[in-house]
Amino acid sequence: MEIPRRVVFGPQALRIIGDVVEDFSQNRNVVVISGGVNTSRIAAEKVIPRIPGKFNIKFLKMKALSGVEAIKNFYELLSKGEKPGLLVGVGGGRVLDVTKTLAFLLDLEYISVPTSAANDGIASPSLSYLLKMDLRKEFGEKISMAKAPIAVLADTEIISQAPSVTLQSGCGDLLSKFVAIRDWELAHKLKGENYSEYAASMALMSAEIIVKRADAIRAGGEESARIVVKALIGSGVAMSIAGSSRPASGSEHLFSHALDLLSRRYGFKPAPHGLQCGIGAIMMMWLHGGDWEMIKDTLVKVGAPVTARDLGIKKEFIIKALVIAHKIRPERYTILGESGLTREAAERLARETGVI
Repeated sequence: MEIPRRVVFGPQALRIIGDVVEDFSQNRNVVVISGGVNTSRIAAEKVIPRIPGKFNIKFLKMKALSGVEAIKNFYELLSKGEKPGLLVGVGGGRVLDVTKTLAFLLDLEYISVPTSAANDGIASPSLSYLLKMDLRKEFGEKISMAKAPIAVLADTEIISQAPSVTLQSGCGDLLSKFVAIRDWELAHKLKGENYSEYAASMALMSAEIIVKRADAIRAGGEESARIVVKALIGSGVAMSIAGSSRPASGSEHLFSHALDLLSRRYGFKPAPHGLQCGIGAIMMMWLHGGDWEMIKDTLVKVGAPVTARDLGIKKEFIIKALVIAHKIRPERYTILGESGLTREAAERLARETGVI
C-alpha cells in the first residue's frame, strides 16, 4: 500500500514546500515540472523560490506537448547524468500524470502541487485512460497505475482561481464514486473480485462530502476549493489503499473513456473527464436502480452539466459510448455486464434520465 506521507491543503499550503523537499529529496537535484503559461508562472513564483538554494533545480515546461511526448522527452533528458532526487509536479491533471509516470519509470518520489481540483489524480497513482493507451503504444508495456505522490501540497487560494468548470469536474468525478462502489460490490459478489471495505468507505465518504456541501461549493471561493480538494484527496487515498482504481472508477468511467475514444475517432472535442463521469454516473445509477436523481440534483447545485447538450457532445455519441462502454475494460465487471447495452437500451437509458 502506497499512500502520501504528507498532505497539506488550505491557504498558503506552499509555504512549507522547502521543508517537504528537504525531507524527501534523495539528493540535491530537484526537477520541477509545469504545463502552460499559468502553471509555469505559479511554479516560478510560488514554488521554486521557496526551495532552499542548496538544491539544483531543473525546470521543465510541457507547454503544448502531449502527455506522451512530454514523458518521452523528459525521460530521455532525466536518464542522462546524475539522477534527480525528487520530482515536483505543478499543474492540473495533465502535468501530474506526466510527473507520476516519470516517477514510476525513473523510480523516484514526487510531490503533487495541484493548481486545479478537476479530478482525483491529485493524490492517487492512477493515470488518464488515453495516456495509458498512448504509453502502451510508445513504450510497449502496460502501465495501469503509476505512483502515488510522497506528498500533496494543495494551496486552495491558487486552486480557487482556476476556472469554475474545474471544480464542477472534480464534483462530477467524486459523485461517480457512488456508482463505482456499487459496481465493485457487484464484481465481488458475482465474480469473486477482491473487495476492501476500508477503501470503499473512504471513497463513499468523499462522494458524500460533495452532496452535503453542494451549496457551499456553488458559492465559489477558497472554501469551495478546500471542500473539493479534501474530498479528492480522500478518493485518491482510497485507490492507493485498494491498489487499484476500483473504488473510484466503475461503469461511469467506462462511459467517459468511451467518449474519449470516440472523440479521437470522429474528431469532436471531449468534455472534461469529471463532467463526463458525472453524466455517466446519472445513467449508471439508473441501471443500478439507485438514487440517480440525487446525483443529478447535486450536479445541478454545483453548476455541472446534466445533459448532452450542456456537455457539448452530440446525442449520437452519448448513445455510441453507452453501447461500447463494456468493451473498454472487459476484465472490469460492472452493471453493464459482459454483453453491454443494445442501441435501443442505451437510447432509452439516456432519455429516461434526461441526458438526451
